[in-house]
Amino acid sequence: MPDAITANLSLPLMAAAQAQKHVTHNEALVGLDTLVQLAVLDKDLTAPPANPAEGDRYLIAGASPTGAWAGWGGRVVRYQDGAWRSFPPRPGWLAFVADEADLYTYTGGAWASFRSTLTVLQNLTRLGIGTTADAGNPFAAKLNKALWTALTTGEGGSGDLRTTLNKQAAGNVLSLLFQSGFSGRAELGLTGDDDLRLKVSGDGGTWREALRVDRNTGGLDFAAAEVSAPIAGTVDLGGLGAVKVVLTGSGTVTSFGTAPNRVRLLRFTAAATLTHNAASLVLPGGANLVTAAGDTAVATSDAAGTWRVVDYARASGKAVTAPSAAEVGLGATNTPTLAGLFINGSPGTYRTLTFQSNYTTRFVMFAGPETESGNNVGSNFAINRYADNGDYVDTPFAINRATGQTSLSSLTVNARGSFQGITVNAVASGSPALVVGDGSADAGPTYGMVNLTRPSDNVRAHLALIRAGNYVWQLGYLNNTNAIGFFPFNFSGSQQGAPAIAFNTDSNVGIGTAAPAARLHVATGDGAEALRAVSGAAGLSFSTYAGQAYLWGSGTVLNFGTTSAHTLNIGTNNATRIQISAAGEVTFGSAVTFTQPAKFTGYTVSTMPAGAVGMVIYVSNARKVGEAAGSGTGVMAYYSNGNWRRPSDDSPVAA
Repeated sequence: MPDAITANLSLPLMAAAQAQKHVTHNEALVGLDTLVQLAVLDKDLTAPPANPAEGDRYLIAGASPTGAWAGWGGRVVRYQDGAWRSFPPRPGWLAFVADEADLYTYTGGAWASFRSTLTVLQNLTRLGIGTTADAGNPFAAKLNKALWTALTTGEGGSGDLRTTLNKQAAGNVLSLLFQSGFSGRAELGLTGDDDLRLKVSGDGGTWREALRVDRNTGGLDFAAAEVSAPIAGTVDLGGLGAVKVVLTGSGTVTSFGTAPNRVRLLRFTAAATLTHNAASLVLPGGANLVTAAGDTAVATSDAAGTWRVVDYARASGKAVTAPSAAEVGLGATNTPTLAGLFINGSPGTYRTLTFQSNYTTRFVMFAGPETESGNNVGSNFAINRYADNGDYVDTPFAINRATGQTSLSSLTVNARGSFQGITVNAVASGSPALVVGDGSADAGPTYGMVNLTRPSDNVRAHLALIRAGNYVWQLGYLNNTNAIGFFPFNFSGSQQGAPAIAFNTDSNVGIGTAAPAARLHVATGDGAEALRAVSGAAGLSFSTYAGQAYLWGSGTVLNFGTTSAHTLNIGTNNATRIQISAAGEVTFGSAVTFTQPAKFTGYTVSTMPAGAVGMVIYVSNARKVGEAAGSGTGVMAYYSNGNWRRPSDDSPVAA
């Protein structure tokens, strides 16, 4: 290269009386052709391409290129006359990178995207992204997706994102306009006042308000235009797209479709039959319903698309399900069925229901005359008892409305009694609070206890949990023993094998067994022992198919082992991580990380065991590289190719 070059582009200069001036001149022209209007094909290659064309230019943005580009990190290179030439850049140079369609600038240490240096744009009058902005739309964007994301706290932001749209005054418009083919279809915002409104249009010209939220109260008002559908076997209410539906004509409807989670307000114009179906169209009273002109209904569907008529009002004002003649007959020969009975009266007065025999009072059920003073006080409920002549005897049952306290003068259960939420208080000394059984034996003192008495050893005395009239669980004695257990039953009332949990008088607990032989004794479904607390030791015994496995504590050590020659596996995620063979060999199923120093069993050269591939031992008198015979200070050794070898040079271990 000539000694004289230009200051900026490093182009060679011709010397006075220089021979072959054209060589220097052409070299300068090549430099100008390379650097003027600089446009390169790529900037991310780290080695020359396989088949470059004459004049191809590249930026080497990487710091460590290879091949013919080695040592040219950051430079501009050109392929010329079968060879590569490099040009060191200067700060401020610009280069267009063709494969990215981006402009890069050299900052003095690296090439940076010119767009990344544009951090502030102020007071732009127009901005078009993918399209041309104009006076009517000074900001315009033509794209398929847009993302606004919050500046995180790690980047110096708050993690929030709030887009603020502001208008000058209440009478102005602030809205989002949704168009189809540049014709308006929906508009959401503050249009003409400060209430939030949603408007829709079918043609972009005529607009209808669908929803309005009052700015002061938050009250929601929405338009509910009524659409019409003819009576048919299936009337798909969900497909009509309106809350209010008028069903016209007559006929039979068996389905409202299967659209889930809908609400519809229905109006009928004529007599039609709605067919009850417990799985798809549930009607009041569980029966078919015949409509009339002017009748209205509310129908809803659940997540599965099952429709239910939750309210039905007849135009006549009559009830949907009328009582039968027998239900309204109150004569001596009739037994009426009443859906409800209301006894109304003023607070402070008796509201009574009297039961008589030949017009002589036997019982009176009433809400009392106590003053209603708030906090549920007053109008307490009671039942009075009367003698044969109709005179008052006592009040055997009363409920305080404020406290819920119930008073019973006497309660006797001769056979089987069912109670919900009963509280039993202790009574006089020497009598139990509640006796279940004959009440003669094992009475016990008065501690509010429940005594269970069995007439013989082969009969249980138990407490039963009953659902739908069938036993589900029993708590009681095991036959012919003093042990107790929880017994599961199937829904038909049949006992399901051994008690789920059993307790005996030795303080042993059994799960799945009626005869626990240890403090904790677990059996499998077929009665085989699965787990037992080891007697006299802090440990557990696990039964295996050919022996026992034990988990026990010894001093500060937790031990786990077996009584037979079987492999012990320890695993996670359905995979064995550690395996201990019957011979005591330990195999690791994955990489092992030691967080404390690890100690391997020590051997000497003369006592090294028979090896197998993968074994590692420590040989205390083996020689390291450079140690003399008989002076070995010990090495780790691994077994490979028939020998124990030291890792430093793979040589067989020697003393």
